[in-house]
Amino acid sequence: MTSPDDAPRTTARVLHVVVGHGLPTYFLNAVRSVRDVAGGDDLLIIDNASPQPFLRAELERFSAEREGTWLRLLDVNDVDRNGKVGSLYDAYAVAFAEANARNYDLLHLVQADFQVLWWDADVVAKAMEIYRRHPRCVNIYTALLSSDKRFGDGLGTSGEDANRMLLHYGLTDTGLFHLARWRELGLAFDEDESLHAASARDAGLEVLCHPWPTDAPIPWPAVVRRGTTRGHEVRSTMPYLLKPLDPTEVAAVKSPGSDTWLEDVCVPWGWACLTPMWTTSLDTIDYWVCRYRDARRNGLRGLVPRLETRGVDWRDALRHRQLVGVRPSPVQLLLAVPARELARRLRAWRERRSHGQITPGGDRRA
Repeated sequence: MTSPDDAPRTTARVLHVVVGHGLPTYFLNAVRSVRDVAGGDDLLIIDNASPQPFLRAELERFSAEREGTWLRLLDVNDVDRNGKVGSLYDAYAVAFAEANARNYDLLHLVQADFQVLWWDADVVAKAMEIYRRHPRCVNIYTALLSSDKRFGDGLGTSGEDANRMLLHYGLTDTGLFHLARWRELGLAFDEDESLHAASARDAGLEVLCHPWPTDAPIPWPAVVRRGTTRGHEVRSTMPYLLKPLDPTEVAAVKSPGSDTWLEDVCVPWGWACLTPMWTTSLDTIDYWVCRYRDARRNGLRGLVPRLETRGVDWRDALRHRQLVGVRPSPVQLLLAVPARELARRLRAWRERRSHGQITPGGDRRA
């Protein structure tokens, strides 16, 4: 696959896009982070039918006050199409249409429960270098991976350059997208992440991880499922939810041979959370499964999560009598999650028994 757009270039025009629905603290934190670390680039904000009028008003004010920023307000988020993300992929279609119409080279897609910790021209130059070496790559993943990803089978390396890659994906929902290749291949998102991830992978596409990741998912997040918010957004008195990287920390990320995980650089700012971190909803006991695998590999110290407090000034909080947020809720992690898993297994056992797969004495039938 070749095109004039694949030729070496010294610069590439990037459009940053933040897409969100509800969760106003996260959403506003994300757009401010992009605007502040990548102020020389253009930013498109897409509100996917958020139900909070004040959030939409704040996004309108933000876009009106900042040059190179514009806003699209969508009116429908159809959760019947996808209970997890609603009409998210309609919003993505708007983003790609805008980027292609304005002749950008790359689209940097950020979901609203992320924060961009740093950005510079080297990120783009390195991405173009990866694209030249990997003609079947349309999407470079720019998010920091939590260290628990080491315990699955989803990570590999890309060969000679030993870039980390996502083995089960040919396309993801975030990161940098090569727009010329996107157009050439006629790509589009399905209604479900697993569908376009698998179909693109089966077509021979590959997702490389940027060796210098810039985007951090907010740890232990509140989520929206079927249009309902589950959990509570963490709040902070600091300028951002996560501490941006300073030049020394950016240099460490870029250093040869660096292998940066989320826990290495993600510092909740003005609040505390458990680490190793979790970056999606606590609907299953998957987190405890990862802790068990960590303990088997690295000893019992890996079984018990620790409290990440590098971004908390406890003396200042006490002096001003401010409560410091801590995520996740101990009740949620220690009681609710195991209880739901126990109930799920009990339902599955009863169903198998009702179908005769388990005898009253407990023996499985052949």
